[in-house]
Amino acid sequence: MGKKLIIIVYFIISLIFLLPLVGIVLKSLNLELWSSVISQKGTYTSLGTTILVAIIAMGINFVIGTPLAAFMARENFKGKYIIEFLIILPLIVPAMVSTMGLQFAFIKLGLIETILGVGIVHSVTTMPYYVKSMRAGYLTLSKDYINMGKILGANSLEIFFKITLPILTPSFLVGMSLVIIISLAQYLVTFIIGGGKVMTLPILMMPYLSNGDIGSGTVYSVIYVLFTYFLVFLIGKILKIIYRKSDRNND
Repeated sequence: MGKKLIIIVYFIISLIFLLPLVGIVLKSLNLELWSSVISQKGTYTSLGTTILVAIIAMGINFVIGTPLAAFMARENFKGKYIIEFLIILPLIVPAMVSTMGLQFAFIKLGLIETILGVGIVHSVTTMPYYVKSMRAGYLTLSKDYINMGKILGANSLEIFFKITLPILTPSFLVGMSLVIIISLAQYLVTFIIGGGKVMTLPILMMPYLSNGDIGSGTVYSVIYVLFTYFLVFLIGKILKIIYRKSDRNND
């Protein structure tokens, strides 16, 4: 009885999440709509811009978030809770408030209406997820591996890329996947900092949905879902290829 109940609950939850997606897919089954969307140059421009913004956000998260996660996992000090609060602050403060504050600073720095500026803002909104994911991985990492690398004469970079990161690959993949998913979902902050000139996929898609062009909007929605899954899949494949080559070189 218990297993049947769990199966029923899972089935209901699956329907709740899948039915909207099925409706969007069925609504988009129109060759004319697809040919119209695919033939537009703006579609490919928005996909390229979306990738660039996501890469910038991932890069900033990797450079800043990784050592921060390691530090928060390994060290105990007074004021640690304050830093933890500051890390999750972007989740607490409304996006509109924080983005408007950054907008004035970005105007002075010349980052407004630029891909770099949008990428930096996306890194701010995604940093808590990446740091939390990597911190969970660092908490499970034994210091013996690090000490062994030092004994064998490896420097800090070699220890990180050849020992630490391979062990933390699951946490790293989860963190980067969250960065990609959340970055692609950003509409408001992209519109404010990008000023409508940085045309990511959500910025391109939203007018169709809001102006009543549901057909084209559903096509872009399907492209958005597929594109998100593709990027998450791609980052996993790239990591596997890198570590396979590394293992072959070590052999």
